[in-house]
Amino acid sequence: MKSKEEILNSYNTTGNDGLPEISAPDLLKAMETYKELWAEAAFNAARQMKDSVYEFTTYADYVSHSLQEACQQQKSRDEFSEAITMVANSILPHFIPHARSVKEFSFNFDMEGKTYTAFYKKDAEGYWQLDNWNALN
Repeated sequence: MKSKEEILNSYNTTGNDGLPEISAPDLLKAMETYKELWAEAAFNAARQMKDSVYEFTTYADYVSHSLQEACQQQKSRDEFSEAITMVANSILPHFIPHARSVKEFSFNFDMEGKTYTAFYKKDAEGYWQLDNWNALN
C-alpha cells in the first residue's frame, strides 16, 4: 500500500520557485485516494465470513453490493427519516456497548433543535441496525 507521502508526491507539481506544490483539487484527489486505499485495507482486514466462505470476494464487490443496498433503502424511505438515520448512524460508534451480550440499546441526540431517541438492535449477523426512532419534544 502506498504511503501518504507517495500519494501526495504523485499529485505534486513544481511551482515557479522550483518548490513542490499541490493545488486544492489535486489535494482533494490525493485525500480521496488515500481514503480509498485505507478503506480497502480495512475491508481486507475485517471481511466477514458466511458459512466458511467470504461474503464478498473483493472490496469492489462489497462497494457494489453496498451501493445497491443503499439505492434500495433510499427508495423506501422519506427524506426526513433518511436524515434521522444518517445522523444516528454517524454517531452510533460513540454509543456501541462493549458487552457482546447486549442485543439492543438506545441513545438520545439533537437535530434541528429537537431531541430524538434512536433504538438499535443487533441483527443475525451481529451488526447494529437502526430499529426505530422517536422525537422527545
